[in-house]
Amino acid sequence: MVKSTSIREIEAFNLNIKAFYTTRDGGYSKEPYDSFNLGLHVQDDNDAVLKNRIMLENHLGRKVVFMNQTHSNNVTYVTDKDISDSQKMLDKTLPVRLGVDCDGIVTDSKNIALAVLTADCLPLLLATEDSSVIAAVHCGWKGIYGGIIKNAVDLIRSKSNAQIYAIIGACIGPESFEVGPELLEKFESVITDAKEAFVPTANSKYLCSLPKLCELSLNGLDIKKIYNLNLDTFKSDSHLFSYRRANITGRMASIIYINN
Repeated sequence: MVKSTSIREIEAFNLNIKAFYTTRDGGYSKEPYDSFNLGLHVQDDNDAVLKNRIMLENHLGRKVVFMNQTHSNNVTYVTDKDISDSQKMLDKTLPVRLGVDCDGIVTDSKNIALAVLTADCLPLLLATEDSSVIAAVHCGWKGIYGGIIKNAVDLIRSKSNAQIYAIIGACIGPESFEVGPELLEKFESVITDAKEAFVPTANSKYLCSLPKLCELSLNGLDIKKIYNLNLDTFKSDSHLFSYRRANITGRMASIIYINN
């Protein structure tokens, strides 16, 4: 197992799981994707991305399931058959594939890791208290509004009745995400106390907190064990990718697996 300083462990709960997030440092991609870009959909050189993904796999000591994320509310149960085999894609023995077509993945397999790619959207990692089921969820505002968190939790609870723990990863921070009043109106129709996530500004707009919207959604599903990394992608230009800041940029991964 080869360790990389580009991959940082999240020590949130005393569960039999492992969770990580990646930074933009220490990979193969060239500007403006420099350098540990894990997204195959951003017009970076595929070989560089695949080499970065192999570095990730070597660090974790297991294969990874990625998603082809489209800001939907679709959540899928995945198994070992859904891995993205980076080495075979790099060797051209398999066609390059973005991943499972959804924005949330759930598994009870101990052989694979689940990854969600982001560059401002909120990566949500979930695990049951007995560490038997895990999930990785892509939470942009569209996904949260569309109920993707509930869909992921429902699928987890179909596999286990144990309490669910949540990790909120690096995303655009509450002081960096300015939105119009129409977004507040949308969320007030689906989330109780949604206004707690919106702070009015002097120009009749709002600063929106994706972490708070996520937390409110989780609380509404009786999930109270929540760990927030409190990392703002928009402000962390030297270590984290941000689409809102740079537009043409790479993607980071938040990863979870059952430790065995």
